[in-house]
Amino acid sequence: MGVVLDNKLTWNSHIAQVKKQISQACGALTRLRHYLPINSLITVYYSLVFSHLQYVINSWGSASTYLLKTIKTIQNKILRLITFSSYRSNAEKLYAQLKILNLNDIYKLQTAKLMHKFKHGCLPSVFNYLFTKLENVHSYNTRQKTSQEYIVPRKRLATAQKSLAYIGVKIWESLDQNLKVQPFYVFKKKCKLHFLNQY
Repeated sequence: MGVVLDNKLTWNSHIAQVKKQISQACGALTRLRHYLPINSLITVYYSLVFSHLQYVINSWGSASTYLLKTIKTIQNKILRLITFSSYRSNAEKLYAQLKILNLNDIYKLQTAKLMHKFKHGCLPSVFNYLFTKLENVHSYNTRQKTSQEYIVPRKRLATAQKSLAYIGVKIWESLDQNLKVQPFYVFKKKCKLHFLNQY
């Protein structure tokens, strides 16, 4: 399936593999940028880089900042290659210019898409144990009920706060209510714009 777990069930090996794959893509883009227009380079980016970044990122995207830093650094480098920018250039402006999401927001978007599918009953029932609807706990009207759909699990440990059950609800509750009820194909486009507009 393309997912790599080590004997301690950490994401170190998988992230190392992602790093290797996008590093190879970085080398290809270094050569191609002298021959292709920027639109074509962006297409290559989505084929050779983004495809690896988004794959099962719902699982490994909450890994430690230290592990993810190398991936972010290479992604920044790739955007600078595409735009012929110096290494001192502001990476966030390049993401906005190219309308490409950074690693953190790829994770947020993929998680938001998963939550949308869950809300609309498009996921297997095995996901039901992860997310608890507030209405299943309170049958009466509360101020919290009108503004919140799911209960945020009480997680004291930092590692527990990186779980999909915790982060998924946090990301979902941060989105506009009107966005949540859109059809999936509209939701994913508008949700991406929501994150891009923050750059």
